[in-house]
Amino acid sequence: MKRHLDDFFTAAEGVKEEQPQSHVESQPMKRSTPPFQAATTPQDLPPSYFVSATYDGKRRSACIKLYEPESERIFFWYDTTGHKPYCLTNLTPGELEKIDRLKLHPGFDHFETVRKYDPLLDQQITVTKVVGKDPLTIGGRPRGCIRDIIPEEYSKLTGIKGKAKVWEAAIKYYQCYIYDRQLTPGMIYKIENGELARVGYEHSEKTVKKICGLFPDEPKDFLQNIETWARLLEYPAPKFRRIALDIEVLPPIIEREGVKTERVPDPREAEYPVICVAFMESSGGKRVLLLKREGVEKG
Repeated sequence: MKRHLDDFFTAAEGVKEEQPQSHVESQPMKRSTPPFQAATTPQDLPPSYFVSATYDGKRRSACIKLYEPESERIFFWYDTTGHKPYCLTNLTPGELEKIDRLKLHPGFDHFETVRKYDPLLDQQITVTKVVGKDPLTIGGRPRGCIRDIIPEEYSKLTGIKGKAKVWEAAIKYYQCYIYDRQLTPGMIYKIENGELARVGYEHSEKTVKKICGLFPDEPKDFLQNIETWARLLEYPAPKFRRIALDIEVLPPIIEREGVKTERVPDPREAEYPVICVAFMESSGGKRVLLLKREGVEKG
């Protein structure tokens, strides 16, 4: 009977059988300091690469992960600007004040009136920014999110369906954060006195300027994209610590017209054992793990 990979995970806790031993043929892999720094923000950090962003629920803050190439470590930097999750709506603050379920929501913070460009109308419009204390307040839960409360409750209060609009409520918070802060993953930043600052390279900037100069008649929006990509590609690339992994699965043997052949295993199933796992890291370390099987000679 065919089994899925998930079946092995769900049944793993109840399995007490002795597992097959592995025979190891390897070259020692260098042990090094873990790449993650303790979850504290250094007050100062030399030029490092912006590798990813996330949200820290305990701190209720956006977190930027920076790779420092000299130490080959990841450092965390937490937002210092007070940026919070939000969504936008076409309802006025006065209309939103009438929605008790919104004002009494434990994650609701405050309203703001802001101006935004509407590309469909090709003009600036006034919208209300509804700010929450955490991303799940805005959206992400099956029910009870602000993005659902506003249209539902406004429709109940007024009897008008479809008038209340909510925007930017389905964007992952870390994506919203880096967009608002105009941060670019892959670019180089440093920390000075606890603040994040972009690092510029004169030679790379000269090249970017030359590239943009090749498109003098292009629209401004198009030139912005050219400049962004040119800068990302022209700046120095990091040398990450990395490791390659390869596995070999014992293939099933089938017989057709008296000829035995091996069949490629279906990657969606977990029917056949992994008999070999090989690792190779960028610093030169190598390791091969072989499954010890009865009837198979070592070596």
